[in-house]
Amino acid sequence: TGTRSDKNNNGKASGFVNYISTVYLHDLCHAANERFLKLTRKSLSLEVSENNNFLVRDFLNEGRLRSVKTLSGGQTFQAALSLALALAESVQHFYRLRQNFFFLDEGFDNLDKESLRVVFETLKSLWRENRIVGVISHLEELQQEIDVFLQVENHPERGSLVRGSWETMPS
Repeated sequence: TGTRSDKNNNGKASGFVNYISTVYLHDLCHAANERFLKLTRKSLSLEVSENNNFLVRDFLNEGRLRSVKTLSGGQTFQAALSLALALAESVQHFYRLRQNFFFLDEGFDNLDKESLRVVFETLKSLWRENRIVGVISHLEELQQEIDVFLQVENHPERGSLVRGSWETMPS
């Protein structure tokens, strides 16, 4: 009987954890939508399915639900960024942190020109919110859009040379 009781308790515990995780995921999605709706000009929002998968509500298509896999490259970037920022804000709130820094690592080279334009607009909206956004990219187009940057050059004899946008590259 002790074994059966343990199984029931574990089942109850995992059910409770699943419930709390689902509630947190819905809250995270709600927070992400505050940004995602703005970025998509109120045409798309994120929702969580019964299986805790993300779906997209398309307001330009009668509010129909569809898979997040149907988003364009730029829209996928916006959705992922909105979720990441919502998660970062949740952690900041939980730990009572005041950091306003966010880092994006590459991933832009797979985007078409229109998606890149969306990325630029999104990054500019973050800068207007006085967020410090670090971006790692090899794309020339993205580098031209950023005013303050560090450029890293691999020198065959001296190793990595780092130059700020405000100085000249050492020779």
